[in-house]
Amino acid sequence: MPTFRIRIVNSEFSAEEEQEAPNFEAAKREGLKGALGIGVDRVLRGEPFFGAEVVVDQDSRPGSRFLVSVGASPLQ
Repeated sequence: MPTFRIRIVNSEFSAEEEQEAPNFEAAKREGLKGALGIGVDRVLRGEPFFGAEVVVDQDSRPGSRFLVSVGASPLQ
């Protein structure tokens, strides 16, 4: 199984992990799950918004970049 590098970066932190996945799409889904998990945790701890860039790449090939945001607003 190929190994992919998944990075989640915002202004406060940077996390990087190498992970095996059957294909590039599966690796992108894992990156999305990781960023959403971090975002949900931050919002549940009281932050009104979380945003991060997720980068997924393999070896020296150009990767895929996307943004993830999680937010909460009070119900009225």
